Amino acid sequence: MDLGMRTRRSDSFGPQTLPGARGWAIFRSMTPCLRSVVLIVLLGLAGIAQASRLLIPMDEGQSNHLKAYGVAFWVLEQGLEVEWLLNYRGGSFLIPSAPAISSECTIRGVDFEPLADVQARQILNGIADPEINQQRVKLEVAPKVAVYSPKSKLPWDDAVTLVLTYAEIPYDVVYDAEVMEGKLIEYDWLHLHHEDFTGQYGKFYRAYRNAAWYQEEQAKQEASAASLGFAKVSEMKRAVALEMRNFVLGGGFLFTMCS
Repeated sequence: MDLGMRTRRSDSFGPQTLPGARGWAIFRSMTPCLRSVVLIVLLGLAGIAQASRLLIPMDEGQSNHLKAYGVAFWVLEQGLEVEWLLNYRGGSFLIPSAPAISSECTIRGVDFEPLADVQARQILNGIADPEINQQRVKLEVAPKVAVYSPKSKLPWDDAVTLVLTYAEIPYDVVYDAEVMEGKLIEYDWLHLHHEDFTGQYGKFYRAYRNAAWYQEEQAKQEASAASLGFAKVSEMKRAVALEMRNFVLGGGFLFTMCS
């Protein structure tokens, strides 16, 4: 609704005979409670429009932390920089202010706080204090992420893919064949799920070795090893682990979970 809130200085509060007079009449006809709501919304929108930066808090002031990471990633994908404020309000993000970014936060249910230049400078100056255990890290490029996980698994079967899917952070799933084909070089980050690199089919052998699902997984692993030229699964897993080591030595980032 266009309330036509264009005003001209007057002895009494309210516009004179202007094109927005009809909007003023509508506003005057509202109940006091509804007027307050409208004013709060208008003032909030004005604050966002005047803000130069947006703070995405990661402390108790944030209602959806995982989605907040996704917004930070999305901002990087737009070619903009993100400042990660380590140890400041839970590791908050400081990002440029733009209507599209505010809208994206709202759509994803991510809380944000508009900041004027002076407010942003105060925060950054405080973080720069050597007596405070806080740090400002500038993020410039959205990393390309790979998750090492069996292709047969669904996102909710793997904690890593579950989190990334919910956060709306794009990723590719790679497994033994892709690793041995040298495709890790295409990625910046590699995440591992719960994997047993000994080739002994995990800790479930004793309890589930006769189960159909376990035998099916064992058959898949042995077939994969054979297709890649290995006599045993353990040999294939060792070669895969060495490729991952080389990925890290070459500058790649590795995030692992327990096996």
